[in-house]
Order: sequence, then C-alpha cells, then structure tokens
Amino acid sequence: MKLLEPRTGVFVFESVTVSGAAAELADIFTVEIEENYWQTPGFVSARLYQDFEGDTLVARVHWADESDYRAHAKAVASDGKGFQDRLGELEILDRATFVGTQVQGFAGPAEGEATGYTVVATRRVRDRQAAHDVHAVLLGTGEWKHDIPGFVAATPYISLDGTEFLNNPQWVDRDAFQVYMNHPSIPGGLTEANQHEIGPPRIVHCRIVSDIGAVEG
Repeated sequence: MKLLEPRTGVFVFESVTVSGAAAELADIFTVEIEENYWQTPGFVSARLYQDFEGDTLVARVHWADESDYRAHAKAVASDGKGFQDRLGELEILDRATFVGTQVQGFAGPAEGEATGYTVVATRRVRDRQAAHDVHAVLLGTGEWKHDIPGFVAATPYISLDGTEFLNNPQWVDRDAFQVYMNHPSIPGGLTEANQHEIGPPRIVHCRIVSDIGAVEG
C-alpha cells in the first residue's frame, strides 16, 4: 500500500444543496473565487464538485494555514459580502461547512489517472480520538483497497475541533466505484467506522467540475 502524506494548511468544504441548480451555483462560486479569494493572502486553490443529480455543489478551498483562513472569514463577515450574497434568489435546501486539516491517505492502482467519480463523506464523531479511530479504520482498509482496479486514492481530513472526519475517495468512473462497493470487505469496514459515529453521515456522490489555482488531488 502506498501511503500519501497530508498536504499542509486548512481545507474548507462548503456543501450547498439547491433543487436542480448546482451548475448555477458553480458559476456563482467561481465568480466569488475570482473576486474575493484569488488575491487573498494564503489562498492556495479551490476545487468544485457537483453531484450527479444537479442539486448539490461542494466547494473545497485550500488555505496555507489557519490564520489565513480566519483572516479571510473575518473580512467577509465585516464587509457583509461573500458567497451567501451571490446566491441571489436560489432556494437553499441544505448547507454544511467542514473546516479541517488533511491526514494521511493512500493511493490506489489508478493513481494519477483522471477522476470520473468521487464521494465527499463526512462523519460526525464524539471527539478527536474518535476521529483518529475512524482514520485508523480507513488506513486499515487500504490493505485491500489499493488493489481494486480503477481506484485512484483516498484523501481524508479531520476537522479543527476534532468532531468530524471527512473522506474524499476517488475512482476513474462509476463502474470502478461499483466494483469497489461490491468488494466483500466493504460491509465490515463500514460497520467498524460506524461504531465511532454519533449521527448519520453526510455523503455526496459527485464529479469534479473545475480546479481553480493549483491543481491538487
């Protein structure tokens, strides 16, 4: 199994659900990045994901460190502008924000290939120790996942407050994802991870629609 060392900095995952308007959300957020993020100190990159139903946009923003993220958040709050103001008349059905750091992941046999199918899965846990326990479960599954054809990589994160664990695995396409899900070890791994949760996970099945700034996995 090839382990992937975490990238430094803080990662913010903003998930917004609106009925049938994810593509419009992507356009809105792209403008937001270009106008309010691009020249901001500490901004590294952004990646936009869209679910396959066209209802949910997930925006991942990478900041150089926590202080840069906090400074930007404070500036947005003080001037009263930001992503929310650009949503216009769109009806928001659901919204969630994850702020955390990347932890060690692992590569699959399709490492380096284009991602055609990905999942953003966020689990709520009791505390930081529980988050690390879920991470240990994930790394344990790498012993068999790294041999599944079409599997690109697993990239996990732990929230700054230690109460959430987010994993962003990637595959080359939907068929590769289905092969992965049909593996006999999947149910056991999910059961073990679920033991550390305190609520149902938030899971978005999606595709990558754009990268802004540095292209990162």
